[in-house]
Amino acid sequence: MGIPIASNPIETTVSPGQRLVDEARLMPIHIIAAIACLGGAALDGYILGIIGPALSIAKHELLLTAMSQGLIACSALIGVFIGGLVFGNFADRYGRRPVFSWNLAAFVVLSVLQFFVQDIWQLVVIRVLLGVAIGVEYAVGSTVLAEFSRRKSRAALLGCFTIAWQIGFTVAFIIGAFYEGDNWRLLLGSSVIPAIIIYLLRLLLPETPMWLKSKGREAEARAIVDKHFGAEYVIPDVDVSSKSASLRELFKRDTWRQSLYSGLFWFCQVGPFFAIFTFMVPVLEKLGLQGDHRVDLSLNAIQIAGVIFGVFLVHWMSRRGFQIWTFVAVLAIFLVLGLFPHAPTWFIVGMFATYMFIGPAINNIQFVYPTEIFDTHIRATGIGFSAAFSRISAAGVTYLLPYLLQTFGLSATLIMMAGFPLLGLVVTLLWAPETKGKHLR
Repeated sequence: MGIPIASNPIETTVSPGQRLVDEARLMPIHIIAAIACLGGAALDGYILGIIGPALSIAKHELLLTAMSQGLIACSALIGVFIGGLVFGNFADRYGRRPVFSWNLAAFVVLSVLQFFVQDIWQLVVIRVLLGVAIGVEYAVGSTVLAEFSRRKSRAALLGCFTIAWQIGFTVAFIIGAFYEGDNWRLLLGSSVIPAIIIYLLRLLLPETPMWLKSKGREAEARAIVDKHFGAEYVIPDVDVSSKSASLRELFKRDTWRQSLYSGLFWFCQVGPFFAIFTFMVPVLEKLGLQGDHRVDLSLNAIQIAGVIFGVFLVHWMSRRGFQIWTFVAVLAIFLVLGLFPHAPTWFIVGMFATYMFIGPAINNIQFVYPTEIFDTHIRATGIGFSAAFSRISAAGVTYLLPYLLQTFGLSATLIMMAGFPLLGLVVTLLWAPETKGKHLR
């Protein structure tokens, strides 16, 4: 049985004829928020996806070595760690809207700067800064969408972050695959177009009423609700016990388990995800399929199908149940691949393909669970910490994987990687709260 770690619920008194704002029917503000937030996720996927095709063209001009290509590829991960850890807290202190809007302005400027890159270090710096902006999206984008979402559809809507990201990544792959020019700067800088569109759209989005209420700014919150929802709607009561959010608050006596769990489950999901997609390369090479655009498109299609399936799964299942059974599934896949290295090729490929369907499906909950675990006054800080914590395993696997493969071999490395879902399963059984259907507070 899990240790109860969720805060005691705050009851909201609703007068006759009134309804909570998260029970509202679908309204234009919901649609604007969804496009503005999910558009940012698609932009993240595009920026991370377009670097591969661009580097394949730029490597001769920039004289890229394997080391420098790896540095450029992982530079965004470093930025995500910084962006999530720092700017999520800014959004709790100073408001969602300023951080949410100006982050897209940063995307626009950094996209333009890529047109003028002259050497490796300039590109590394820009990619780190883009990673910072992506980290802000993880922390603040999901926070804004959660606070503008309807309670019953919140999980499915937040799960769409992964769909949007995968679509952006796939679009980047398609553009890169069929681009016949030699201007790699044009590929990198092409992200400026969607960045401008999403930036302008975000200017239409007001501050979230829940954040305003958590800061005691009741009149401003009430005005936004009246304008976009109607006078009959009220904001659920939120915790206003802390006027200044800080990372320290995540690790108080009554909150440290939920904060650590939110980072740990994400950490345990991302590690295997990076591992399995790295292992996919030698498998495809063994079959003579590496570089075949039809195979790559098929694999992207499997991932998108998995992401869509994951949205339904996270909507139907309890949060704890989703975590428990998906960790069990990933653990089984890694152990089977590690313990039976001489299985038929079709079986090995089938297991990899299964994970390519399940892995993206699992990622949906990364944008759902943390928004429900943390209270409004600390939500973006908590999500930012969780996203940053998860990058430790992502960067660690990316860095250590070649050494582990060379030293211990594929089978032993896969068994080591099974430690991620095993740890995730244990901490879920011990600490995971059930948050499905709750009103945000």
